[in-house]
This record gives sequence, structure tokens and C-alpha cells, in this order.
Amino acid sequence: MKPIVFTIIFFFSCCFGTVTFAQDKHNKKQPAVAEELVVPEMVLVNNKLTLKNAPVGQQVEIFTILGNKVRQIDIKTSDGDYELNLPQAIYIFKLDGVVKKFAVR
Repeated sequence: MKPIVFTIIFFFSCCFGTVTFAQDKHNKKQPAVAEELVVPEMVLVNNKLTLKNAPVGQQVEIFTILGNKVRQIDIKTSDGDYELNLPQAIYIFKLDGVVKKFAVR
């Protein structure tokens, strides 16, 4: 008798889905909303630094490849151009977690 009851329960559980518990409804996590990540862009052409999506109030730090700080530029607008007048060398630019290497020729 018991094997027949278990067989019937197994048959119905397979045919009509799985059992859900009342606690599962309350413990479900909401899907995470994807936030748009804006990364600052730096371009150096003819000793002129062009910034896009730069955080206002931050600073661009410019270092030589030896680690000496050459210049620091305060950002007043998110998109802008800055004339640098740097001598020919290779420099490292840091801005809000973005690090880039440029060669001034």
C-alpha cells in the first residue's frame, strides 16, 4: 500500500510542478538595477589635453615616468581643453581612478 501512495505522490509532483514554500516568496531578492558607469576620457594631441566626462572638482595629476609630479590641473567643467606646454617626454596622467600614459613629441 505504501509503495502505491508514494508512486502516486511522485507522479503528481512530477506532472504538476514543484512545491513552493511560503517563505520563498519573502526571501526573493530584487534584481539589481544596472547603474551607468561614466568613465573620464583623456586625449593628448599637440601638447593640448582634452577631457570628456571628467568629474568637476577633481584634479588631473601629471607625473614623469620616474614618478615626479610635474603638474596638477583643477577641473572646472566636465568637458574641456587645457594647454600644457610640457617638454618632450613620456608622462603619466591620473584622473579619478583612470591612469593613462602619453608621449609628448
